[in-house]
Amino acid sequence: MTPRGMTNRDRAGPETIAPVLRGRGLFGDQSGVGMDDAFEMRFRLQQVAAYRELCRGVRRSGRDNIFFSLFMMVLAYIAWQNQPNNLIIMLFGILIVGELLVGVFKWVAPSAEGLLLDAIVLLVFAGVNLGLQYVRFQAGGPMNPVMIFLGAFMLLNAIGRFQAYKQLRKLFAERPTAEHIAWFNELIREIQSSDPQQDDLALDLPTKPHWKAKLLGTMVFFFTVKGQNVWIAGPEDFELLREKTDRGTGLRRGLLKIHGQPYPEFEMTDATWDNYQQWQISQSPIPSSPKTPGGHE
Repeated sequence: MTPRGMTNRDRAGPETIAPVLRGRGLFGDQSGVGMDDAFEMRFRLQQVAAYRELCRGVRRSGRDNIFFSLFMMVLAYIAWQNQPNNLIIMLFGILIVGELLVGVFKWVAPSAEGLLLDAIVLLVFAGVNLGLQYVRFQAGGPMNPVMIFLGAFMLLNAIGRFQAYKQLRKLFAERPTAEHIAWFNELIREIQSSDPQQDDLALDLPTKPHWKAKLLGTMVFFFTVKGQNVWIAGPEDFELLREKTDRGTGLRRGLLKIHGQPYPEFEMTDATWDNYQQWQISQSPIPSSPKTPGGHE
């Protein structure tokens, strides 16, 4: 299998990927960026990968909103026991419903705005808690130190969320859309199910962590089988080495180096090695065999 719009190795270079991305509205021409530039394309796609990971984190944090709404219910009960007041219960009810809606929003449509909504809810919650304690103080009653601590804690958390959202706005000035993420997810699913014996653009690298990769011209998409981390590399960013002979297992030991740093050795199949060799040759103006340092091919 190959990604949509690409049917073989000759059609998997940046000159083909760029039109495919433009056809989906990915980094349109209005950005002024030459998408035929391989380095720039890798950088932009890595941004999509980073924003995708951010959205996955926002979606997971939606469960925290559910738990926090339950915590609010406990605080509302405590507040009612100390000072029965319909207005207080109504305020807590609004906060609880708001927190639940934020959690649903983060699960259904995860985005950087999830952090902004979190910050708003935390700020209102802190204001209600601290405001109630101030009213009690003005009325001559004792202030609850636990509620003051919680209010201050939530206020600091709200400020932190606002600052994080501001930073994300800077980092993702040209933000990937839902279609960007959907296209990326489709590619990742394809990489995850790829078999080097059936797909000459696929690599299976069972080191630690276990990587799978797709060779798309001058871009290589790496994907961890567990954790779903994504890394987009160029020919100069990584290297594969393999023993000249096996150790009686029928498979030869291989070594993956990323930016010169070796990963633990692993058993490399012939299909993965052949795909890598062919890809290396396709990257060289003059066909040549892969490097042969030491006892490796």
